[in-house]
Amino acid sequence: MRRMLVGRLEGEKTARGINVRIPARRGSAFALFGPVIGAWLLFASIHYFTMGVPATPEDGQNQLLWLLIEGFGVTFIILLFWAAWAFTSDTIVTLDETQFKIQRRVLGIELVTHSFSTTEVHNFKYMDPTAFRTSKGLTDIRTSRIAFSSRSKTHFFAEGVTQAEAQVLIEQILEVFKFSEVLTPPLVPFRGETQ
Repeated sequence: MRRMLVGRLEGEKTARGINVRIPARRGSAFALFGPVIGAWLLFASIHYFTMGVPATPEDGQNQLLWLLIEGFGVTFIILLFWAAWAFTSDTIVTLDETQFKIQRRVLGIELVTHSFSTTEVHNFKYMDPTAFRTSKGLTDIRTSRIAFSSRSKTHFFAEGVTQAEAQVLIEQILEVFKFSEVLTPPLVPFRGETQ
């Protein structure tokens, strides 16, 4: 049974390891994009209704009407894809004694899966969020992530995690499997300590 670990992380113990769900973090555009598309769809619906009233439109007006209707349809499809991505995308991290697997899903449908042998995975570390290019001192939490090495390559997962979430996730990973190299813990004080 899944239980809340910390922040947005949900985890469960399996017979041989752990399974952790990391929901996608919605950015600042989330609050703006939905209402803008919704207003466009409302405006377009009213406009198409008023355009459809004439009995015999001329050919030029008819082509314009179909162009607008197609634009409405495309906008509506974009809204549906955006809503599916924003509300249902997540990352599933599964670890047992032999395999470390990262799945990215939308609507519960697996889009991309990467599997690694636990003997090849090492050096987990938390990557701080990066600053906006136009603003000084402001960071975008969606750019934070956890990095690890496998076969001389660096891989990333858990985009948008906080330091506390990364710490708990790495602690959960360490409980299941003792990796061949010492893991680098995230740069955050452990529970009860202050900076």
